Amino acid sequence: MRWPFNRDPSVPTEGPGAQHLQALLSSEPDRIYSAACAIAQLRDPAELDALVPWIERIDRATAHIALGGALFANNHHLQFALRRLRFWRDRAGCLCVLYPHYPFFDPRREATRGHVVIDAVGEAEDGWGEAHSVTCVDCATHWLATDREYHYPWWEWKLARPTVEGTPTHA
Repeated sequence: MRWPFNRDPSVPTEGPGAQHLQALLSSEPDRIYSAACAIAQLRDPAELDALVPWIERIDRATAHIALGGALFANNHHLQFALRRLRFWRDRAGCLCVLYPHYPFFDPRREATRGHVVIDAVGEAEDGWGEAHSVTCVDCATHWLATDREYHYPWWEWKLARPTVEGTPTHA
């Protein structure tokens, strides 16, 4: 018999982050993968705050679950989601600092969501893909986000000067 004070707190079924948390603790690889991908892109402060107390439990619950992935290990999405939650918990800075650490931040989608403003679009220095000069709306950090592709599209993010040569875009 377990003592009540040794018992893990019950997982919420309602409220901010509850669906993601239930998926991450489900032991079902597909649900874990989907929730991890969503959290990797998550910006909602209420949901992030609700998930932060569960970081260690999520880490334990998912430690030995194989998430698959042919060209890119799906576990990377989970590890980045946990990194994002730790970054938020530690109030380590603006979430845009994480752009270079996850290749699935599409600058156009980030602009549509209101996280960045696309200042200009031009050709990448190496001639492979478009380069988007963007500014974070929260901290005014300037980034150069370059479209890349191998077997799937991805984006390379680097700290940049305020603009790149090209045609300004208007959102």
